[in-house]
Amino acid sequence: MASQAGTEPPVARRVGESDSPRRLRWQDVRGDTRRRADELVCTEAEAAALAALRTATGETDGDMERHTVRQYLIAERLADSRGIAYDREVLLCASFLHDAGLYGPASSGDVYIKDSARYARRTLEPLGWPEDRLRACIDACEQHHAFTSRWWMPNEVELVRRSDLVEVLPELARFGIPRSWLKRELWHAVPRAGFWPALLAILRAHWRRMLPGMFRPPVPGGSSDPAESN
Repeated sequence: MASQAGTEPPVARRVGESDSPRRLRWQDVRGDTRRRADELVCTEAEAAALAALRTATGETDGDMERHTVRQYLIAERLADSRGIAYDREVLLCASFLHDAGLYGPASSGDVYIKDSARYARRTLEPLGWPEDRLRACIDACEQHHAFTSRWWMPNEVELVRRSDLVEVLPELARFGIPRSWLKRELWHAVPRAGFWPALLAILRAHWRRMLPGMFRPPVPGGSSDPAESN
């Protein structure tokens, strides 16, 4: 199940860690070794989320996919450095899908974070996820531009919010992530080249659907719930 919400993030090992096969982790990132999203995947849900992202963007290892890989690895390091419990599968699926609503196959024309949440539900609900795990993934998609902390929600929600901020604006906030690791290791292993031109192109094309999501995230559990919107 997803980590429990609370005012203080609990300390524990990652959910399912002892039962999981070896997969790419942030400690494995070296600047001289190229890394790809497939190296993170080891469950059916994670594979489905990555496939859904690729369907939405029409690319494999494209700019958005690399953004989600960097963002996930930052989230993992943030959690490990503070001893914060998290459900790896929920966190990785949310990382893959949090921006998918920007793209045609995932978009209804609504505010893009809501479309990302709906796309996450459509992708993961058929796999039998219980509602609490679906809700954690959906909230992570919807709340990743929130201005204030979301530690009162499942930990995956705040980890996605913080890691996305570090990934996009490391000059503004890093939450203890060393810039040297970002610059010398992560950005070489998962190249950031082309990220800003791609982001600006997305902003020009979709600013009407992006700005409301950035400045007015949905009320958690409110009428933006994809289960209620469909």
